[in-house]
Amino acid sequence: MEKIIRLTENDLHRIINEAINRLIDEEIKINPENKGKFNATKKRTGKSTEELTHSPNPKTRKRANFARMAKRGWKPLKADD
Repeated sequence: MEKIIRLTENDLHRIINEAINRLIDEEIKINPENKGKFNATKKRTGKSTEELTHSPNPKTRKRANFARMAKRGWKPLKADD
């Protein structure tokens, strides 16, 4: 027998935020070889983190998004009410 569960948008956001918080509690490890590479790119290009999130280089985009998320303390974006 299948059960149908109806969730509100707030329920979905709560579930997603709880899952993200569980992942955040795990230690984030940065390879020592990669430390400082993103800041070096910012300094070399003179671009901001926001500008580098739109870079054609996938590694630069990944590093920019990592920096953006780290700056806000790994908190998920708030949903519009």
